[in-house]
Amino acid sequence: MEMSDTESVGSQGEALLRGSAPSANMFEETVERLGHSIKLGLIKPGQQLPPERELAELIGVSRVTVRSALQVLVQGGFLIAKRGRNGGTFVVDHPPVWNGTNSERPHAEISASDAAAFSDRRRVIETGVCELAAERIDEVQVAALRERVLRLSKFVGDRDSYRAEDAQFHIAIAEATGDSHLVRMVAEIQAELGGLISHVPPSEAALVHSNLQHTKIVEALASHDASGAREMMLEHVSGTGRFLHGLLPMPSSPDR
Repeated sequence: MEMSDTESVGSQGEALLRGSAPSANMFEETVERLGHSIKLGLIKPGQQLPPERELAELIGVSRVTVRSALQVLVQGGFLIAKRGRNGGTFVVDHPPVWNGTNSERPHAEISASDAAAFSDRRRVIETGVCELAAERIDEVQVAALRERVLRLSKFVGDRDSYRAEDAQFHIAIAEATGDSHLVRMVAEIQAELGGLISHVPPSEAALVHSNLQHTKIVEALASHDASGAREMMLEHVSGTGRFLHGLLPMPSSPDR
């Protein structure tokens, strides 16, 4: 049975939203917490979310972060924003993730569990590659990476163009290791990432945040700070993983 438009989120819905320790990926974490709360049924169809100010306090982030996360979830078909005296942000009657499918997207069998497994592989491969690249990268390669970051900043409103340039950025880091096997592994990871990203709504805020992390990665590489480069790549990979985990569907139960 669907809920009335006036019913708001209760204590169960708030449980997954409550903030924990500060994180460098608060935008992605906010998308993940909200999306996961909907997918788990903690926030039900028809329920109204708290106002931005209250939601920001509950999660422990800024109102700007909450607003950006809500926009992503509206674009993804999870939420609807209503205006007027009884306005606010509500979970739609039939969220696209509830049955684990979305007929408007190809390959709908891809799920949050796929994103989690992919993030594990990416964390192992790309953080190690970045650490090794920091030890071997030269000034010409650093300059090329900085140019790529500048180009990426121009594509934050165009996800397809950004994704193509982003993949080349990560492959260029692998090339700095001088190991062709690692280059191929990162290229495969980036191809798989492209497939996963195509299943979630575009977000300019996510791309802006991602490119800020690119800048920090390049600076660590330029300083030949191997541990710092690894740490920054881990932060970057983890943020993308949280974003995907919050928006992709839950896997269907095997007995359904």
